[in-house]
Amino acid sequence: MDSGLSVIIPAYNVKAWLAEAIESCLDQTYSDIEVIVINDGSTDRTGEVMDRYAKLDSRVRSIHQDNAGAGITRARGQEMARKKYMHFLDADDVLSRRAFKTLVDKAEADKVDMVCGNAVVFSDQTFNTRNYFPHPEASNLLFRDAKRYWKSKVMWRWIFNTEFVQKNAFPHFPYKMGQDVLYMYMALTKVPSFSQVAEQFYYFRQEHKSTPTTVEIYTDHVMPHYVEARKILVDAGQPGPLVKFINENYFRDILQVMPRIGRQPSPDRDKIIHYGLELFDDLPEEPFTKDTFGLGINPKGLPLFLAMLRKDDAAIQSELDRWAAPPMAKEVDKRSTFHTIRRRIKSALRPMSLTVRGRLRTLRKRAASRRA
Repeated sequence: MDSGLSVIIPAYNVKAWLAEAIESCLDQTYSDIEVIVINDGSTDRTGEVMDRYAKLDSRVRSIHQDNAGAGITRARGQEMARKKYMHFLDADDVLSRRAFKTLVDKAEADKVDMVCGNAVVFSDQTFNTRNYFPHPEASNLLFRDAKRYWKSKVMWRWIFNTEFVQKNAFPHFPYKMGQDVLYMYMALTKVPSFSQVAEQFYYFRQEHKSTPTTVEIYTDHVMPHYVEARKILVDAGQPGPLVKFINENYFRDILQVMPRIGRQPSPDRDKIIHYGLELFDDLPEEPFTKDTFGLGINPKGLPLFLAMLRKDDAAIQSELDRWAAPPMAKEVDKRSTFHTIRRRIKSALRPMSLTVRGRLRTLRKRAASRRA
């Protein structure tokens, strides 16, 4: 693993977008790459797209498997990576042309095992674009001190040193939500230091991403992943990121799921309480009551946090009842024709939108020329 970068692309029923993702890897100013595309039992023609690119360019490796889920698929790609660095790319997203050169150059210059870049979230339908939690250029950061990275919970913003990842054998958990969070907490608590580039290298397509957020998803995937995050951060001696994660994410998910569960006793309500007690077990109250880490503890969530910390069943039940009422505000239908047209007009001439759409046009032309 002397040089280069491995791109790992899990692919499941992504025929419509996969060619653009692969083209964005091949159309780079940095050419020392391998693209590992793993077909996770797709039922559309995803496999045909992969195989065609593998025949056209020796840097593309096309792997097929029975459906096993994103976690197992990523883990397989992680094990297969042969280059010095690795990157996880979602099959419906694309990269800027200088993405890999910028990230690898930074890793080499700073001698770090992880480098983060900035990202743009875009909509195919409305042309809308926005920055995704942008960070300024920085070198040799420490996770315990860099509070802005306590919220860095997506894998696709990063490149990783392959030897560092494979040596630590970071697992990919099987949860349907929260996989990235756990992976990033493991990596960030193990890496000696990491760096940041300012470039917006990753273009994240906001359509097609959502996992159906049923009550079962919350009780069997979201809530257990908080317990796993707790284990990782407590074992690493990193209480600050854990308090931030609870304060911002856990309470948000309670607000989402409790109106669906309701006030009556049920197995789902029991699971919420069970995992909540595991999450807060033996944590000190002070970071919440005195805001030790300067995070701005949510005053609405604090009574529930304290009830869980104190294992006060009556208070827990009361707080869950409090948030079981459905929200009063009516949601705006952002998929309506009116909304789409309005957003297109507002976004059409914005520089960020023009940049992303220009990149997509280039990639689509490249893909079309290969099919001709």
